[in-house]
Amino acid sequence: IKFQHVLEHQASLSHIRWADLVVFCRNTEPAFRHLLSEAKGRRHPIIYDIDDSFWDISNATDPDLARYHLQALRIQQFERYLSHASLVRAYSPLLEAKVARFNHNVGLYRSSFDFSQLPGRKSNMHATDKLGIVYATSRTVDDQYKVFLPALTDFLKDYSSKVEFTVWGCAPADLLAIPGVVARKLVPGYNAFLREFVNSNFQIGLAPLEDNEFNRSKNNTKFRDYGACGIAGIYSNLDVYSSSVSNQINGLLVENTRESWYQAMCRLVDDETLRKTIIENAAAKVFHDHRQELIEDEWLQDIHTLLADVPSWWLSKLKNADTINIEIRPDMDQLCGVELTAPSGLKIQDNEKVFVEIQSGTGTVLRELVVSVVSLDLVNRRLSFAFPPVRNSKNRQLRLRISGLTREVQAGQNEIAESICLRYQMI
Repeated sequence: IKFQHVLEHQASLSHIRWADLVVFCRNTEPAFRHLLSEAKGRRHPIIYDIDDSFWDISNATDPDLARYHLQALRIQQFERYLSHASLVRAYSPLLEAKVARFNHNVGLYRSSFDFSQLPGRKSNMHATDKLGIVYATSRTVDDQYKVFLPALTDFLKDYSSKVEFTVWGCAPADLLAIPGVVARKLVPGYNAFLREFVNSNFQIGLAPLEDNEFNRSKNNTKFRDYGACGIAGIYSNLDVYSSSVSNQINGLLVENTRESWYQAMCRLVDDETLRKTIIENAAAKVFHDHRQELIEDEWLQDIHTLLADVPSWWLSKLKNADTINIEIRPDMDQLCGVELTAPSGLKIQDNEKVFVEIQSGTGTVLRELVVSVVSLDLVNRRLSFAFPPVRNSKNRQLRLRISGLTREVQAGQNEIAESICLRYQMI
């Protein structure tokens, strides 16, 4: 496999043309929808990888994230990715069910952990002679700690001589105000964080989650990190963790109450045998279910399966597919159709389709449709595309974009432009 990884604001159509298969991960930006259109027009298999339910982000708990992801145009683009994907990879049963409304080809997957990123030997000592307890988060602003905050206050009053509590990644004032709590800044880069994290020799890790739709759709990241790094975890009893954690075997599952969190922390500090058993079993579970080599094999199988579904005749000419863009200027409102004559070099297989968009002059997609070749009049070379009427009372210039045609058609773009006939809905 030859693989290119490109952030969407740096991606171009040439990246899509280069590929035989395209993976989109958490993309929602409408400004880059042309990349999806290009992939669809070229019949590239598309994998969409998603580990968060963008529909359910809470304005109350994370207003900045909600303001970004819940914007209507981003939600529409998110759902467009889901609808057009050849396969959607989800990481929780709840998120899998939500995605199934848009695409029946959605699967439940496990995330990987790359054990090669860990140091060969773990330090035997915490930074102090006290037992290290950690709450790790990749966010600099995170209020999940409020789930265990009352319990931690009680716990540190009773165990301050035995433990040191570290919050890693955020620094909330009410948490840091508790005697015995220290903060460590977020380490840029996940692999660098892991190496520093495992060498800090924490023995106990906390993984709180409030019970809501967004959190129940999340991935079990903390279980993988804690387990692989030799940390006994205490987890909120939600599907995110209960699907991986066997209570008292490879972790402790607790209800989100003051008493439950307090008792769990006390138990892991006082019962060294239980703590060490959980550490050993959690590491074995992560290695058995999540090690990178297993997940690589799953990816490879998906890639093989999707490419096998692409007809061999199309694979042979993937690089010959092209896109035409023609400026059109309606002279009336309510544009509802475009008809044009294809050049004599038109070559389309019997089961081929073309991907059509009507765009504004600035590139906003106003209408999109997938048209089967059987609906086209290839004998007379007349291609007709109908769509819901477009409001354009000022008769501004629009753009017709047709993807998936051969370069022979591209060569005749001027001929196509001269043959265009526009249709309108009369009111």
